[in-house]
Amino acid sequence: MQILRMLRARWWLIAALALLGAAAGALSSKWMPSRYEARSRIAVEMLKADPVTGETVQPRTLETIMAAQVELVRDPRVTRRVVDHFGWIDSPRLRAAHQRAVERGTTLGLRDWLAEDVSQRTRATLIRNSPLLELSYSSSVPETARRGADAVRDAFIAEALDSKRRDAAQQAQWFARQVDTLKSRLASAEQRKASFERANGIVLQDDNVDAESSKLRALASSAPAPAAVPSTVAVAPSSTQLAQVDAQLAAARQSMGRNHPQIIALQQQRAALAAAVSRELASATAAGRASGAGVSPQGELGAQTRKVLAQRGLVDEARRLAGDVAVLRDQVAKTMQRAADFELQAQSTEAGYSKLGAAALPRSPSTPARWLLMVAGLAAGLIAGTIAAIVLELVRRRVRGPEDLEAVGLPVIGMVRDPKHGTGGGSAFAVRSFRTAAA
Repeated sequence: MQILRMLRARWWLIAALALLGAAAGALSSKWMPSRYEARSRIAVEMLKADPVTGETVQPRTLETIMAAQVELVRDPRVTRRVVDHFGWIDSPRLRAAHQRAVERGTTLGLRDWLAEDVSQRTRATLIRNSPLLELSYSSSVPETARRGADAVRDAFIAEALDSKRRDAAQQAQWFARQVDTLKSRLASAEQRKASFERANGIVLQDDNVDAESSKLRALASSAPAPAAVPSTVAVAPSSTQLAQVDAQLAAARQSMGRNHPQIIALQQQRAALAAAVSRELASATAAGRASGAGVSPQGELGAQTRKVLAQRGLVDEARRLAGDVAVLRDQVAKTMQRAADFELQAQSTEAGYSKLGAAALPRSPSTPARWLLMVAGLAAGLIAGTIAAIVLELVRRRVRGPEDLEAVGLPVIGMVRDPKHGTGGGSAFAVRSFRTAAA
């Protein structure tokens, strides 16, 4: 009740401040420059398979990526492109404004200062439940706002594509270095394998089976010859050398061209050994026929078995070396494929985004309307007037009702009607307090 009496007594102050606030809101809306905001949209196409690798982005991962892209829209790498697009660096007016900003204490260069202004004018939001990214740009000129929204959109897509290409180029270079390293290791492994086979007279075939084991299998699987017809198996002394030359020639062809001098020399050596083997086989066959005696199949099988068992340790080592070579060849092939994929990505023209039309020219300003500012000023004036009325009453305290006397411990002995207010009831009474003579 006391507060209500205070406010009623100071109603003129509250009304004055309310009207003053409304007038201030109207004036501020008139002096405030109009801001126009244009919007452009981008469709996210990262859920589609990559044209080079065939990889796709999972929907959950896409949400995280898009949250990062919203921040990238206002990144200096994007806003600098907008500055370069409009050529603002060459504007004398903007140079003068930047000089005044430098005098006020800014440490940014002209290009970065303009890019910071673009960042403050730009806003990016994700449209819920849709793969759309909305970009907005504000300016005091509608046409500038429209062009700015399109420029930010184009700069964002261009930066996304360049970033993708840069990352792919770096990955391609890294894999290319790995290919060189693996090729060097492969050449060393092949050299060790060839040297071991040459030193121990062991030649592994394509299935990692040595020639002696293959011969043993052939002898074991062949049917024994009839006892009445003795037969002999002629073995040429030069056959082992021929097998070694064949292995060297096969290994060399994997890393050298057909016209390489070493390949030609090995081919000539093989031809000579093949002729020598033919001659030796012919001589052995003729000698066997002349003598009429030969080696039994069982004896030849036993001799071959002992020979295979004697060189089993060497054959296992040769197989281990051959396994190292196979693993390195597989790594080289896969690494070269990855390097080729990243080289294609470095030349890609797909950024994962597409434009959805051009920004429309804004027809109305995006700043608060005049009536809204007037209402805000009126509300602020009412609040300020109420606070001012209460403060004035507390500073210059007056008795406006019996409650004021009771608050300070003074008794109320009567109330007299004020003639100025007529004979109305309630609010027409002016309170008069009297203290007793004894007090």
